[in-house]
Amino acid sequence: MKKVIIVAFLIFIISLTSQAQKVYSAENLEKASQEELDLYLEKALKNKKTGKKLTNVSVISIGATILYAFVDPFNHELGALIPFGIAVYAGVPAIAVGIPMQIVNKKRIERINEIKKTAYKGFKFDLLPCTQYNLATQNYSPCIKLRITF
Repeated sequence: MKKVIIVAFLIFIISLTSQAQKVYSAENLEKASQEELDLYLEKALKNKKTGKKLTNVSVISIGATILYAFVDPFNHELGALIPFGIAVYAGVPAIAVGIPMQIVNKKRIERINEIKKTAYKGFKFDLLPCTQYNLATQNYSPCIKLRITF
């Protein structure tokens, strides 16, 4: 039963990760508008900051409890062990989440900034399929959109 739960959890995590990678892929970022790039950059910066805070708070809490254990080594009461246990059991997984968040979002930020720098060099012509709603006939008609960026 434990193996099934672990495999299901890993499949769930992998599916979420693959969805996020589609949004931040170089192909998708090249097609995105300047406003969408700004939105993606803002999200990546926010996630990187969150990962950094998560890592820092975890390291500080674990360090403080270890320092407390060295300062008062003869206090083996249950009240002294509870904060240490909480810091270790909550801090280690938080570090394991925070460090990858920093690394992944740093790469995303670099990729977005690189796309933003090269996005508008020269002229770029795009022919895109679209649909247009016709009020008279009450239906959609196909069309082609020409987009010129410079």
